[in-house]
Amino acid sequence: MALVWGALARNTGTIDAPLGRSTGNRLKRAVVKIYGPDARHAVTHYTVVRHLDGAGEGETNVSLVECVLETGRTHQIRVHMAHLGHPLLGDQDYGKHYQTKANVLAPKTKAALLKLKRQALHAKLLGFEHPATGEHLLFEAPLPKDLVVVLESF
Repeated sequence: MALVWGALARNTGTIDAPLGRSTGNRLKRAVVKIYGPDARHAVTHYTVVRHLDGAGEGETNVSLVECVLETGRTHQIRVHMAHLGHPLLGDQDYGKHYQTKANVLAPKTKAALLKLKRQALHAKLLGFEHPATGEHLLFEAPLPKDLVVVLESF
């Protein structure tokens, strides 16, 4: 589950874009056009769960998005959503230039967002096959309180 800036053009979609090392910052990942030695296939399926109006003007400022990973690459959701032009709230690496967007939010929503000290991303459901037994394991976790506070501020 992710809170991203703005309204996505489509309510459902698939981002199939390879990820590699950023040329501007070796610690970051980026969507790359050409597969090189560092680039890896990456696919994220997304569904908009809810559009949120944080300014009270009837305009979507933030969207709650469910992401399902087909691949599991470093920073995959963060990079893919930023690539679409909808970085995660609170993401200092891939959405830092969006910090000023908080100024259009209602005071209660802006205050909740400023208290969030991380990107607005939560692994609601994780599943995998146990490597030794082959048993399919599934783990589910509710949204943490800091994200609930942000959601309830809209």
